[in-house]
Formats: sequence, C-alpha cells, structure tokens
Amino acid sequence: MISGMIDLVEEFEKKLEIASSLRDRLGEDAEAAERDPHSRRLPRPCGLTIHTGIGCKFGCLYCYIWDMGFRGEPRAYPLSGLQLAYAIASNPAVALGRNGTLLAYGSVTEPFMDVSKERSFEYLSAVAKLLGNPIQLSTKAYLSSEDVSRLKELVGYGSFLVTIISLSMSRLLEPNAPSPDRRFETIGNLRKAGFHTCLFLRPILPGIGLNEFREILEKAYGFGVCGVVLGSLRVTRGIIDRLRAAGYPGLGEILDRIPRNPSGGEQITIRSSDLKQRVAEIAKDLGIEIYPSACAASIAAHGLGCWACRFGPCGDREAIPDFEPADLIELARRFKLKIHSLRIEEPKVFLKVDGDIRMVKRFKEFVKALIKRELVIG
Repeated sequence: MISGMIDLVEEFEKKLEIASSLRDRLGEDAEAAERDPHSRRLPRPCGLTIHTGIGCKFGCLYCYIWDMGFRGEPRAYPLSGLQLAYAIASNPAVALGRNGTLLAYGSVTEPFMDVSKERSFEYLSAVAKLLGNPIQLSTKAYLSSEDVSRLKELVGYGSFLVTIISLSMSRLLEPNAPSPDRRFETIGNLRKAGFHTCLFLRPILPGIGLNEFREILEKAYGFGVCGVVLGSLRVTRGIIDRLRAAGYPGLGEILDRIPRNPSGGEQITIRSSDLKQRVAEIAKDLGIEIYPSACAASIAAHGLGCWACRFGPCGDREAIPDFEPADLIELARRFKLKIHSLRIEEPKVFLKVDGDIRMVKRFKEFVKALIKRELVIG
C-alpha cells in the first residue's frame, strides 16, 4: 500500500533525471524514441497504452483495430526495450514510479503473439527495472507455466486481464485465437504464480445468452480468478459488416442498440447497461469481485487507491496520497503554466490555468496520475 505525502516537484525532478540518464545510454538511438508516439501520447483512463506489436493475427470480428489502420501482417514494435523506456520517461504527461501513470499493454494488439512475444518480454523487463510503473496486460493468448514463471521473474507483480467472451461462438468470433479452454488455463497459471488476474468480459455481445455468461464466470471462478471487468461493445462500420458476413446471430440486436450508424472508422458504443447489469448479478451471485473498469483492476492489483473518476474510490482509499497545494503552483511553473486559482473539494481539485493548451493537458495527466484525484481545469 502506498500512502502518505507525495512531493509533486520531487517526482518531476526524478522523472527528468531518469529521462536524461536513459538518453545518455542510448546515444544516437535516442532520436527514434523521441519521434515515437509513446513519447507524446496522452494517457487514456486505463493508462498509457503500450504497443508491443503492430497489428494482430487473431482476427477477432468485433475488434476495431482494423478500422484504425492496423492492417497487413502483424509484426513486433520497432523500438528496443531501452528505447521504449526512454520514450515513456520523456513523455511530459507521464509520471514515473509505483505511484505513477498506469501502463496498459494490449490495447491495439495481442502482447503474446508469436511475432511479438519476445518484444513484450523485453519491454516488460526494461520498464519494470528502469521505470517501475504499474503494469496491466490484456490477452487472449495461452501462457504456459514457463511463460508465467518468466513474467514473474521479470516484473514480479502486475494486473492481467484474460479475455473470454463466448464458449459456443469463439471460433466464429475469434477465428485465430486460442480456445477458451486454453485461456482458462492461462488464468490458472497466472493465479498460481500470484498475479492479480481478472476475467475480461469485454465486449459483452448481444446474442450470447445469460446461461453462457454464467458458465464462463463459473469456469473462471474455478481457476481462481480475482474478479471480472465488464465492457461494452464498440462498433464501426467494418465491425458490423464483418459480423454480418460471418452470420453472427446477434447482429440484429446489436443494430437495435446502436444510438446512430457509424461512418467510416468511427467507433460507437452500443447501449448495453442492461446486459452488464445482468452479467454483474451473475458474478455477484458467484462471489466474484466486479471491477467497474480495467484501471480499477490495475489499481487493486498494485495496492493503490484512486478517486480520479466517477467510478471511484477504487482500491484502498487510505492509499490515495496527500499533497501540498503549493506544489501544484510550482509544478505548473515547470510546465510553463500559471495557476490563477486553486480549490480543493475532495476528491476534486479545481484549477484555473493559463498557458499552452497542449501543455495544460500534459500537466493535468501528470498530476492526476500522482495524486489519484480528478482535476477540473478551467
């Protein structure tokens, strides 16, 4: 558990020192890391997304990455582990260390595909040793006991999300992914090693019956799962077309739940609060912890506390750190910003800030990661 007072300016200075040290170690190879999107991408609610590969071979019909331009043969991400660590450390929006920005592996690719598996191990090792940020990995892969032992040696702890959304239609929906049975084995192997492991029921697809969701949850419970994260389906025009071409029987209900038709690669979340509630009731009946979001599972896995959004407080509320308001004013100056007013109404911090809008966004994400509270900037 992390608690007590956090010195925001000190954390900023440490980050600069780490980034400078990594740049010196890289020499000319630092330039590729500085040009890489990891060095400037803003964190999402789940954390800073880490790409271990480009593209994915699993071919899941409900996946949106095909409409984001990730086409062609999947391949490992081009940066070395040291370059990735430097790219993350040099990102102005990222706070480093155990209480820093959450890192989320697996958002637009499968970390443990055969073409990117070794790169994933390399990245995890480098980031764990050099930066120490909380890590979360989402996967559909089969991880053997040997794979998990290697993960344990490299990172020691972490949050894992294992996706299983259907038993009866997995081959239709996820044609090249390992079978659900193999993924249940992955859950078991991770739990035996002591990793915080959750079932990732995302997306919950209309057309899959509640009895099937119950069976998935019962099996996951039998393999020792720590909890479940429920997520809604996001559709694009391409996803609708792929589901239609495959003859997915729940497509009609999906279309009924779309608030409006997507255009191009636009992603639209379907209405599914009723489905999530029904599945949540099954999980509750089985005694399975329900996490409101992926980041909530990561917070719990790392012994942290967070109240930065409407889902909170998540994790250990006593682990949410305190901070000196004066540090915010000084830290803003380091970001070339000026705070005109500051008001704290727990769990929110209200600021009026002048300065470049891009730097304001970076400042907001950096501070929010450290103080684990919502920042409202006017």
